[in-house]
Amino acid sequence: MERGLAYAEGCFETFRIVHGILFDWPAHVQRLQRGLAAFGYELDRAMADMLYRQCLQQASAVADDALVRLTVSVGEAEQGLLQMSGEMVARIQVKAYQPRQTPLQLQSCCWPWDVRPKIAKWTGDYAHLSMLLRRLGTMDVVFTHEEMVLAGAVANTLIYRQGQWWTPPAGPGVLPGVIRAHLIAAGVVREAACPAAWLHDCEALALSNSGAFVQLAQQIDGRVLHAPSEAWGSLCAAFPPVIRTLL
Repeated sequence: MERGLAYAEGCFETFRIVHGILFDWPAHVQRLQRGLAAFGYELDRAMADMLYRQCLQQASAVADDALVRLTVSVGEAEQGLLQMSGEMVARIQVKAYQPRQTPLQLQSCCWPWDVRPKIAKWTGDYAHLSMLLRRLGTMDVVFTHEEMVLAGAVANTLIYRQGQWWTPPAGPGVLPGVIRAHLIAAGVVREAACPAAWLHDCEALALSNSGAFVQLAQQIDGRVLHAPSEAWGSLCAAFPPVIRTLL
């Protein structure tokens, strides 16, 4: 029995590879390791290095700018929740990256279930998200819970108020995103609890993930955002030149 399919015992990472460059691969590996360790499995250095090479190789065969999803399942085992497999299985999906063609017009939406801790991109976590997004008919959302901002559908939330970028703390309902962590380490974004009311008076709003890096929103709940030039400039400046040219 393939446990990734039967019990969602697997993790994934999504990222772009541009001209053979994969931004902050070690951070993706660390998150995979945390997620798989929760199931009792170890992603060792040798396997991580092999996956890195395979991702680069397959991406280069598809496009100079490729979007890659790497999924690691714990593999096959006897049926039963307590069974363990002997070998993990990796699947790599690649397609040419297609930049967004329409402005990012976000709407806020209350997350209707309890929020769970997020330390990795567990495949099972996306079942409720998929159901909710189909109901909404859009992925351009920012979720809130108990009057606090969480995250976008597949991205972290960045809120610009009074000359400072803020992002909700990683934990329940908020994934420790790779790009998010980079922006915090660069001193551009501060981590703090973000009241939902901030969505009504913020000067700018952006989403971050390892596919688009950062995307500036044009609207939130129908309110047009006029982002100060220094707000967008500070985000762009936090990346190396090869990434900056893609923003």
